Amino acid sequence: MGWKLAVLLLAVLVKDGHAVCSCYQAGNYTGTTAPISNAYDTSDFSACFSAACSYVAYSGDDTKGWTGFTFNWVQPLANAGGVLRVFDGTPNLTASPVPLIQVNEGENVIANSAKNLIKSTSPKITIQYTQTSTTSANIYYGSIKATPGLQPTAGPTSTTAMPTTKTYDKQNFKYNPCLITHDILIVVNQRTNGGIFALNMLNGIVTNFVNPLCVTTVNNTIDSTRLALASLTPYQPFFAIRGEIWGMNTTDVTKNLPQSGVSIDGNIDEALKGLVNLTFIVNTDTSTDSRKNVQRSIVLLTAEWPSAATLNNDVKSVFDAKGVNLLVVGYNLTIDEWGRLSQTGRWYNVLNALGSNVPDVAKFVNPFYFNDNSSPNTWCPPQSVQNATTGNTVFFQEPVNYSGPKSSGDIWKDPFDGQSARYCNFADNQYTYTNPNGKGLQVQVFYELEAGKDFLKFYDSSNNLIASFTGFEVSGSTFSTTSSTITARFTSDYESVYRGFYVTITPQ
Repeated sequence: MGWKLAVLLLAVLVKDGHAVCSCYQAGNYTGTTAPISNAYDTSDFSACFSAACSYVAYSGDDTKGWTGFTFNWVQPLANAGGVLRVFDGTPNLTASPVPLIQVNEGENVIANSAKNLIKSTSPKITIQYTQTSTTSANIYYGSIKATPGLQPTAGPTSTTAMPTTKTYDKQNFKYNPCLITHDILIVVNQRTNGGIFALNMLNGIVTNFVNPLCVTTVNNTIDSTRLALASLTPYQPFFAIRGEIWGMNTTDVTKNLPQSGVSIDGNIDEALKGLVNLTFIVNTDTSTDSRKNVQRSIVLLTAEWPSAATLNNDVKSVFDAKGVNLLVVGYNLTIDEWGRLSQTGRWYNVLNALGSNVPDVAKFVNPFYFNDNSSPNTWCPPQSVQNATTGNTVFFQEPVNYSGPKSSGDIWKDPFDGQSARYCNFADNQYTYTNPNGKGLQVQVFYELEAGKDFLKFYDSSNNLIASFTGFEVSGSTFSTTSSTITARFTSDYESVYRGFYVTITPQ
C-alpha cells in the first residue's frame, strides 16, 4: 500500500509540476490566421503554465500585415498575473520591447474595438504570453489575421509547386490518388479525448492523404486537386483558417497542421456551415475565371464526437447549396460516439480509423474518392428506377438532386454555376427495367455530361448496345427498342463533373 501511495503522490507532483506542459503554438507559424491559446497538458489538454510561450507569425506574403486581433479569457480567472503581448516584427524579447498590443488578465478584445483595429507594419509579428504565478494557469483563446495593405520589400513568392506525377501505393489505392480532381478542405478538430497522441494520429492521416495528391492553385483548371486547411476551435466562428484558401500545396498543409489541442468543445455544426460559406463560392458569371465542374469536399478529422454535433438538415442545406460533400474521419471513436456519427439515413460519409498509415487512408479514398463500392458512398447514393407520379412511365436520374429538364420544353431550374448539383467522378452505375407486359419500350433522355469522357449507354436484353449519349442535350433525345428489358450504364472519368441526366421509360 505504501509504495502505491508513493507512486500516486509522485504522479500528482509531476502533473502539478507541469512536466508535460506544452505551448499551444510550439513553433513559428506561417498562414493568414494566427492562433492564440493557453499552454496545455499533453495528456488531456488541460491548461497549464511552466514558462513564457512565444512564437513568430508570418503572413507568408510581404504585402500582408496583421490586424483583427480578438481575445477572450475564460472565467473564472486564475489570478495568475497573465499578460498577452503582440509585437510588431521580431524584436529581442529579452530587451523588453514596447508591444504593439498588450492585454492584461481579464481584458477581452472584441471586433471593432481599439485593439482589434490596430495594424502591424510588418508581415511578421511576435506573440508572447507571460504570467507571474507558477502555481495556476489561465484558459484563454484568440486570433489575429493577415490582410493586404503593406508595401512589399521584394516580389511576393509562392511555395506552391506545379502539379507533377507522383508514385503511389498500388497495393492499397485502387487508382493513382494523383487522379483526384476535387477541391478539398481539410478540417482538423483540435479537441480530442486522447491528448496529443490522438491529435498526432489525425495529423498523420492528413499527411498520408495529401502527400500522393497532385495539387494545383490554378482556379480555371479541371486537373489536379486544390487544397485548403482549417482547424476547429472553441471560440466563434469555431474555426481557424490555417493557410491561404486554395493556395496551399501538400507541404503547406502538413507544415500548418495544428500541433496542440484545446480542452473546450466548440460548435462543429456552426463551424462547418461557416467554412462552407467562406471557402466555397458559387459563381454564375461564366465570363469569370472560377474552378468549375469539379467535385468539392470537406474532410473533417476528429478524435471525439460530442453529443451536441448533429449534422442536421440545416447543415446539409448549406453543403447542398454550394455543391459540397462531407466526409468525417474519426480516430478511435467510442462505440457511443460512432453510433451517433454513423446514424442511419445520414447524408455524409464516415469512417472510424484505427490508425494513420496509408492502408487506413485508402479505406476512405477508395470508396469515397474512387467510388469503388467497397463502402456505401452517400456522395453518390445508388439510385433506382422509380415510378412516375402519373401514368405508367418510370424514370431514373443522377445526381440525386438533379435539377434539369424532365420533359420537352423544360429548362434548367438553376442557372449554370459550374459548382452545385453534380454527379461524381469514377461513377459506374447500372439501371435495369423490364416491361411487365413483355413489349417494347420508348426512352427519352435529357443529359449534360462531359463530352467524349462520360457516357450513358443503353443495352437490350441480349447486351447489344442500343444507344449512347455524351455531351449535352437539354431538349430531350428519344429512341425506341423492341426489347422488353433495357439496361443503362453510366460511367464517368476522373475529371469534370456536370449536371447529369434524367431518363424516362414508357412501356409500349
